[in-house]
Amino acid sequence: MIQMKTLLNLGPSAEKGRIWSGVEKVFFESSTKKTFKTPEEREAFKFKYLDWYSKHHPECFFIAFEKNSDVLGYICGVPDSRMDPELRELHPWFQNFADCYDNYPAHLHINCSESARGRGLGSTLLNLFENHLQAQGMCGVHLVTSPDARNVGFYDKNGYKFTKTTIWKGSSLLLMGKAL
Repeated sequence: MIQMKTLLNLGPSAEKGRIWSGVEKVFFESSTKKTFKTPEEREAFKFKYLDWYSKHHPECFFIAFEKNSDVLGYICGVPDSRMDPELRELHPWFQNFADCYDNYPAHLHINCSESARGRGLGSTLLNLFENHLQAQGMCGVHLVTSPDARNVGFYDKNGYKFTKTTIWKGSSLLLMGKAL
């Protein structure tokens, strides 16, 4: 049986620790970056794309797991990118998309374990996150990926139709947005 909880509602610390370990496992399994020069570089990468969101917006961090605590996936983000200057410092390329944030203020990251892909879990997590944002009065949500990433079709299928590309440090970035 699949359970969905926010990071705020995980229960006792032992359960929370097991589940968080599963979140980290899914994060690194899903990441395109697989090698790090140092343990510090690995931790900085994890902080930038995972830990920062759990620390600053635990109410926007949803985890899907089975009753035995095996994490299947998660979605996290911020309700309004315009209100998080620390996030812009962490991701300087955010400024390249500043003209999009009035229509698509919320930002998300989503990952599912390899074993959970193709079963509708990602779409379920997106819907949960989007409903949470709508309840807060947000008008839209965006994500940033690579134009040739395998997940572009998944986002398109789930209604992320607005797109804008930019170049950052020699790499192409794609913002995809959805009105809520």
